[in-house]
Amino acid sequence: MKKAAKRVFIILVSVVLMGCPVGSKKPVGLEELKLDAQKINGTWINDEGAILIKAIEPDKGIIKITFLEDKEKIETVKIKIMKGRAWFYFNVIPENESTDGYTWGRLQLDEKKIIFWHTASKVFAKAIEAGKIKGTIEKKKQEDGKFSFSTTDVNLTDSAINIVNLVETSDKSFFTWDEPMVFIKLTK
Repeated sequence: MKKAAKRVFIILVSVVLMGCPVGSKKPVGLEELKLDAQKINGTWINDEGAILIKAIEPDKGIIKITFLEDKEKIETVKIKIMKGRAWFYFNVIPENESTDGYTWGRLQLDEKKIIFWHTASKVFAKAIEAGKIKGTIEKKKQEDGKFSFSTTDVNLTDSAINIVNLVETSDKSFFTWDEPMVFIKLTK
């Protein structure tokens, strides 16, 4: 799998190891986004990789992303797209919805371009500490061979409406705007 496709997969599914994503007990958004399957189904590319997107439950905003870079090991992820007041949000559907939380972020979607932004965990941690939103913060020390570093896991326990209100009305940046993952649609 090429570097960008791995990065998207990590952002969407497992960046918990890096302390980047913010989890939520429930999907973030105020209502499900009805998708036009013809507009979203197809191959999407960026300068380093490709993904195949298929709307599997378009009325509920659920898509499946298949990463096309490694033919030996096909990797997929299911995502639920929700509407906020002004923005769309992606929520990675956990394998076990009863125990695992949702990794989520901001999404911009049109017929020819999809942009994913992941959450800024340090900003959310400060909001929890200030009492602006409910959640838990767990600081961990990670060791990887010769390297040692700290990560912060943030899990929101507040309601979706409070999360949406916070990120859409605050003057703080709750997303990593300078590191989006952008995909352009290749096929119709």
